[in-house]
Amino acid sequence: MPSNCALGAMMEDEVVIVACSYRLTPEEMRSRLEGVMNADAGVRGYVVSASASSECAMDDGWILLPTDNLDFDFSAYLTGAEKVSREHPGARAVVFVNDTLFTNHAAAANFRALWRQIGLMKALELPAIAGKADLYTTICLRSPWSGLDRYVTTFCFALNRQALGLMLQLREMAERDGVTQNRRVDSPAWGAGLPSAFRQFLKANLAYAASPYLWYRLREATFTPEQLSSKARTIYFEHRLSGAIGEVGCVVPTNAGPRWTTYLNAHEWWSRVRRKLGL
Repeated sequence: MPSNCALGAMMEDEVVIVACSYRLTPEEMRSRLEGVMNADAGVRGYVVSASASSECAMDDGWILLPTDNLDFDFSAYLTGAEKVSREHPGARAVVFVNDTLFTNHAAAANFRALWRQIGLMKALELPAIAGKADLYTTICLRSPWSGLDRYVTTFCFALNRQALGLMLQLREMAERDGVTQNRRVDSPAWGAGLPSAFRQFLKANLAYAASPYLWYRLREATFTPEQLSSKARTIYFEHRLSGAIGEVGCVVPTNAGPRWTTYLNAHEWWSRVRRKLGL
């Protein structure tokens, strides 16, 4: 277990980081995070991993937390969110990242674009989420909860303190909407409480083989019904989180305006090129 001294110091932080480690080892995740944080390396938090057997201190002030993989990266996010809610009453903003920030995206550019919003996130009086915002482009053209035409993608995002409580309600929301692990995505009862168009949006991602929007990994590998139900929950959580916050509060895109849209698009393009070249 981490020392009381380490925990006591962290409880004074105004910003806490929750990092989901899956493809990267917890140690590599910590190292890469510190690499993109630069001058903000004094901010610490939790690396959360299903490979961890118990809570323990890592190097340089980080803490490793165990979790399950039932809801994929959201299992880690929710484990970390619960820890922050209990033990960090002074945390006014929480940054969440998963390791696809480093494996699939332009990590430094996305983290920089998010970090510049942290001061605003701490000041906002309503629940708020910040991160790269994507438009709804098919089937469900607006969030059925917020009415907004976009949502924040959850590979790298931040919540203020007021939004943290909404995040911790996600599993209850999913149960009410019938988005559960004990029902197959292709069963009539699955998602019975969802708005109709959004239910079709999810099924187009995971259940309809002819859909051009099918999750790309379904074209590369086979998944069990239980794994698909878990994946459905993670997609639901991503959209439901932005929807719940946008309904009562603020959505803060890191890619707002032509300058930051161009900045992130250019860095994402170059990152894809480098990955294809094996660089």
